[in-house]
Amino acid sequence: MEAALSTGNANVMANVAEGCARVCVQLKDSSQTKRILTSCAMPPLHQSRSSLDAINNAASLQNGSGVAASQMEAATQTLISCLGVLKQIIRFSDASVGETHVLTDVLTAAWPVLKDISTNPNCRSEEVFSRLIDVHSQLLSAVPSLIGPHFNKVITFVVQAYDDDFNPSALDYVSAAVEAFDSEALVSAAGLDDQGKTTLFAQLLSHICQRTFAYVQAKGPSDCPQVIKALFEVSQRYLIFCPSALCSCPELPSLFALGTVCLSECKGEVESTRAALIFLTQFVGWKQIRLPSAKVAILERFASSVDSLLVQHGETIIKSCIGSLAGSAPQILWPSFSECLFAIMVHIISGTQNGEPNALLQTWLQSAMTDNSLLSNAHITPEVTTSMVNILCEFGKDSKAKPKAKLCLMDFGRIANGEMTPEALLAYSAA
Repeated sequence: MEAALSTGNANVMANVAEGCARVCVQLKDSSQTKRILTSCAMPPLHQSRSSLDAINNAASLQNGSGVAASQMEAATQTLISCLGVLKQIIRFSDASVGETHVLTDVLTAAWPVLKDISTNPNCRSEEVFSRLIDVHSQLLSAVPSLIGPHFNKVITFVVQAYDDDFNPSALDYVSAAVEAFDSEALVSAAGLDDQGKTTLFAQLLSHICQRTFAYVQAKGPSDCPQVIKALFEVSQRYLIFCPSALCSCPELPSLFALGTVCLSECKGEVESTRAALIFLTQFVGWKQIRLPSAKVAILERFASSVDSLLVQHGETIIKSCIGSLAGSAPQILWPSFSECLFAIMVHIISGTQNGEPNALLQTWLQSAMTDNSLLSNAHITPEVTTSMVNILCEFGKDSKAKPKAKLCLMDFGRIANGEMTPEALLAYSAA
């Protein structure tokens, strides 16, 4: 086993680590489990130490040396492989016996190594940082009570790293943290209460948004798709796991506005556009998400904020959805655009006194359907426009009609692109 964990082949090492961890957690003797897991972790930890020494040695050599560069690359790749092994051991050892976790000894041995990697100025490559963040994210999930006391130092390191390099992996860790802190055990271990948690994560989101807004404004959304994707994935986690922090964040209006802009300015890049759509869809359609009653109560308190943001940006979002379905976005994104449009319709109609489409929604839909800059082709006739507005308003009265509404919107996209005839809408008119 030790030989396999020292091969230098990343895939072999990770697979062996996974197999050992899966077998170990099935053992009834917890002391034996801990001993074997520690034995699995020690070879990559020793190799990590050796790699750090080699990296520091290479960095101390004369700049521009081909030998130094080669040594640095080899040592860095070994360090990345070793962190991958540690991640797998942690990931598949999620088991406790009594009050003791089977990873206690592994964490004791690994923590100094992780700390040295995070503070080493020569370990700033994107790959090393990403793999280090993977390990920390797994620790949050596997041993929250043990990580809690160290969380403040870890999150400080992560935020500083994001400020320096805007590595999306930093935001991936924040996503993992928001989800992990839904556990009262981790909140307590970190020395917080519910209000302290809300304050901490609201401040964290505020800082991330401020830094990201400036970065995106300088580069443009289409030139930083991974950062856009990570930002809206973080925001979605906040909505689900810590809505109080999201809704109390001063940057929320700007975050919503950026999401609106990204629907068009990401220029059809799939992952970033989809992440923005998912956030907007779930934020507007929060009433349709299955959440614990305590979180629903929080969102209900901030419902007016959702309404206000929708009044400001709803028409723009609807136009982006209609224009994207008409051909400005890849077809793989059509379901996401359809869901976003449907969420807006349901939210508006459900908020009216009689449960009927109001003049605002009808105006927005009519405006989008008659905008020549969005639908500049002969396939969308006035009759198609009228039919679509009527059909969509009818579907929007029932949140359970989402599957039919999505099919209808995707057929509309095919009609706009000349792939179907307008007669296809007759099936929805009769529904």
